Amino acid sequence: MKPAPRLTLTLVVALFALGLLRAVPLLSHAPLLAIANSFDQARYTGCFELFPDRPATIRPDENSPNAPFEFYRFQRNPVRLCYGSSELLSQAAAVAVYAVEEARGIDRHSVRWLGGLRLIVLSLLVAVFCRVWWRRGNWPAALANAAVFALVLTDPADTMYFSTFYAEATALIAAYALFNLILLQARSAWSRGGAILLAAATLLLATSKIQHLVLPLCLSVGVLAFGRWHTRRWPWQGWALLAGAVVGSVFQFAQLGRNDLMMQSIRSFNRANLVFTGLLPAAGDPLATTRRLGLPDICASYSGKSAWQLPGLAEEVCPGMDKIGRLTVVRELLREPMTMLRFLRNGVVVLNPWLPRNLGHVEGEILGKLPAQFPSWNGLLDRNPWLRYLLFALPLLAALRALRRDDRFALLSLLVAILMPATFGITIFGDGLADVAKQGHLIFNAALGWNVAALVLGLCALRRDRATGSGADGVDAVELDQQLGAADVAEQHQPLRRVG
Repeated sequence: MKPAPRLTLTLVVALFALGLLRAVPLLSHAPLLAIANSFDQARYTGCFELFPDRPATIRPDENSPNAPFEFYRFQRNPVRLCYGSSELLSQAAAVAVYAVEEARGIDRHSVRWLGGLRLIVLSLLVAVFCRVWWRRGNWPAALANAAVFALVLTDPADTMYFSTFYAEATALIAAYALFNLILLQARSAWSRGGAILLAAATLLLATSKIQHLVLPLCLSVGVLAFGRWHTRRWPWQGWALLAGAVVGSVFQFAQLGRNDLMMQSIRSFNRANLVFTGLLPAAGDPLATTRRLGLPDICASYSGKSAWQLPGLAEEVCPGMDKIGRLTVVRELLREPMTMLRFLRNGVVVLNPWLPRNLGHVEGEILGKLPAQFPSWNGLLDRNPWLRYLLFALPLLAALRALRRDDRFALLSLLVAILMPATFGITIFGDGLADVAKQGHLIFNAALGWNVAALVLGLCALRRDRATGSGADGVDAVELDQQLGAADVAEQHQPLRRVG
């Protein structure tokens, strides 16, 4: 690739600085700006017996949807809670800081330590990937990374999760690192270090959230299929991804098989949400569907209600609910194709907004919302459904390029096109339509990230065309693919290789 324009490095630095200028003021804002606890946080902080600093009369693991809390303290919960996740790595680092504070007599600990740590980790990752792409002579990819950092990764819809004990931030950082590693290794010969990095990033993503337990498996199959389609060989990169994905999935399924009170509660809520927010609202005749499931008629009256809106536990208000499995629901959806179509349509409709409305954003306020001084894509996408659907559709359409091109842009499009429906499918079939937007957090990031990267790479290609006068003399196809596909000159004709 030809040398970078003189202003490119300045642009990379400026975009990186813009990202920090968006993130730092939000993370340091007083009062705290974050996503309130919907109980999910307690599944992770329970591993450390760390809960919000509230009056002793409030049970430690009780949710607090109205507003986030800045201060936490160590306290014993009546029921032991702990869900294993790669999220615990960052939380353990924060807990180490809290342990030092405890030794100094401080028993109230700010969640801002965790928010700062997440921003440092993300910033370092972005800086490293920008540098690696730049050193490879691929300045458009470095510029695209900086733009994604400034315009997507530091959007308040992401950074509002940093100063929380949710796992969304961990999943986002793991996915960002994994995508970059896949693209960097796509045209490289086998290396032990490269394989370990791919497997490790895949494992971190697979173990971040329940909703991502099979996502890395889907991505690894996509990379294997991409290499096989274009080279008639199975690429080593795909096998490395598959190794990490299998370990992560086994870990997640083992957890789901636990029979403690926490997992029983999770299964109960997920089952109720799938039936009451997913299946019954999509059914042509909810009462007939309820009867076919072997449930009392009263259950049909709860159609559209999430598990936490029921007058009691789902198994108590709807006897027989504990016998309903996902295969039963899937068979019912397949029995009536229109029910399945309505179920999917309803899922797409509730994949909004990016920032959850049902949870508060401002400490000390009841369901307070993000201040207007912090602009976010969330508002624009919320007000313009057509724009939201367009952003979701473009990478899916662009993935068709992967059938005829083996450049990195085609591979990126394929990865995004796999992530979006895989995450969406696991979300709606795992927990119904009760919390699709929050659980599908990566879908927004993948769609927006792809569109920003595509725009940057396209502008780089357009500039190069004008500089070389390609309108008159034509463009070398390989060089154009280097711009759009972020490929390296030294690797331009090398396919994905298999091991050995």
